[in-house]
Amino acid sequence: ARIIQVLLPDVVETLQDANKDIRMKALLVFRNVVGHMKRKKASCIALQLSEKLLPLFDDECSELRELAIHLFKDLMKAVVCCHKKRMKNKVWRVLVPLFFHMSDQTQSVAK
Repeated sequence: ARIIQVLLPDVVETLQDANKDIRMKALLVFRNVVGHMKRKKASCIALQLSEKLLPLFDDECSELRELAIHLFKDLMKAVVCCHKKRMKNKVWRVLVPLFFHMSDQTQSVAK
């Protein structure tokens, strides 16, 4: 995970790729890397990455939507005190789209 941190900016770019498999693999990389980082470093990445996840919440692929929502939850948990206010502002922008997903046809996404 520490070695892959250098590649994270390139992995962020793959989130805009048209291929859903590539985007899903990128989300899995982020989930694994953030899970192995120290909280202070993960907190910085969480702030940057949280904005990139919002378009994925509305993707046509339910697995991709679910994975993006789970990663967002992990990113919120990774934020340390000094970044909480900035993350709170980002979370406010995401709440309405997440609210609409509570009635998603896919039960795991709605949950």
